[in-house]
Amino acid sequence: SITATGNVAIKSLKSIPVTSIAKELETGTITTGNDLVNKLISNTYWGQLSNYLSIPTDCPQRDERLGWTADTQVFAETGTFFANTMKFFHKWMRDMRDTQNSLGGFPGVAPLAQYGDEKMRLGWADAGIIVPWTVWKQFGDTQIIEESWNAMDLFMNHINDTKYNHETLCGENGNYQWADWLSYEPLESCSGLAFSPQGPLPEAVSYWNYLSASYWVIDAFMMRDMAAATGRDAAKYQQMADSAKAYIKENFLNEDGTFKTAILNTMQTPALFALKNQLLEGEPKAKMIDRLRENFAQHDLCLQTGFLGTSILMATLTENGMEDIAYELLFQRKNPSWLYSVDNGATTIWERWNSYMIDKGMGPRGMNSFNHYAYGCVCEWIWETVAGIAADLATPGFKHIIMKPIPDKRLGHVTAEYRSAAGLIKSAWKYEGDTWIWEFTIPKGVTATVTLPGEMKSKEYGSGTYKVTK
Repeated sequence: SITATGNVAIKSLKSIPVTSIAKELETGTITTGNDLVNKLISNTYWGQLSNYLSIPTDCPQRDERLGWTADTQVFAETGTFFANTMKFFHKWMRDMRDTQNSLGGFPGVAPLAQYGDEKMRLGWADAGIIVPWTVWKQFGDTQIIEESWNAMDLFMNHINDTKYNHETLCGENGNYQWADWLSYEPLESCSGLAFSPQGPLPEAVSYWNYLSASYWVIDAFMMRDMAAATGRDAAKYQQMADSAKAYIKENFLNEDGTFKTAILNTMQTPALFALKNQLLEGEPKAKMIDRLRENFAQHDLCLQTGFLGTSILMATLTENGMEDIAYELLFQRKNPSWLYSVDNGATTIWERWNSYMIDKGMGPRGMNSFNHYAYGCVCEWIWETVAGIAADLATPGFKHIIMKPIPDKRLGHVTAEYRSAAGLIKSAWKYEGDTWIWEFTIPKGVTATVTLPGEMKSKEYGSGTYKVTK
């Protein structure tokens, strides 16, 4: 502390960013012709810088600063575009392994602190699989798989044995789930909608079991990929993924593609996970997409998703022919939306969609933060779909690139440069009238599968700089 005997005039203040992301670790810059979207990207970047400090914290400002595992996993891929986070996550995965229990359960927080030691909570525990897979995919790093394999395998066996069932795991999860945290949907946990005075509502437990089984599928496919990359038994995990999908279909879905628990049919997140995991085909899938479109229309083209649903929202919409909805969500300025916070002066990503409301003031004061990076996961979609720079699972670390940009005139132009593990990748597009012009650069020794907007056929490109118009 500093004390003085008289009046002190402060002439200037200088802030110094403190972060684990040193300048030499920064990897990517991306800008558009839309100032609001640019501010959203900037807010995401500064949220990462201020929360990646030895561990990936949830927020730097309140007396918490914990390595919440769901926050970490939903943002991990976005973070790799702004910085080389490979060593950062090697360290953090040591924390995860140190906190694992003897059954295989991962916690809500790593390293352990004043709270968050509950194991096997869906979406949080799964960070033990999702983060190593993400680091491998983005950097081509198999060391993190080798270091984490035994822990991951133990966790997956535990999931497989228990079907990731909430009631079965009550001794570990404390009979509570954060689930799609801070969503605007029914059965949200923080607001108490998932509970009665007697405990969790039956429909909430059904929802949790559906979400946990959805992560069982996701985790199993990721383990299959990592097993194949390191010469292990990939077939074991393919079979596990197939079994998990069959389990979901039998226990949670009707033949027409509707959910057996009726309230789930009124929500966005359950449909998004069903589509992401390719649980439906033909007419049932088409009807689920129609219901999802209707849901967005009923909510004035606003998302309703929380931490988990938002992490898969934009990519799942795009992969299922709803990129028009995805762009409407990007440009949306009503509450809840990304740009609502931008319009209200945000300089980092908020914890809640309604952390501050222009008509009501501060959001819920019991738990609120103006610096949580989780919802910045939208920038993963901006990098991979808007700019068209995505890794290929078949050759991770960007040794082969998937370049499939989907533009929108409202952005005007996009300029992205990414210093990947395989070299500098560039993608820049703009509109001149109705003509779309795209220039892209593929690094030396790298190839790319390129698909132009609105086309089904792709073309292979080698190293070099190219210009195409459409």
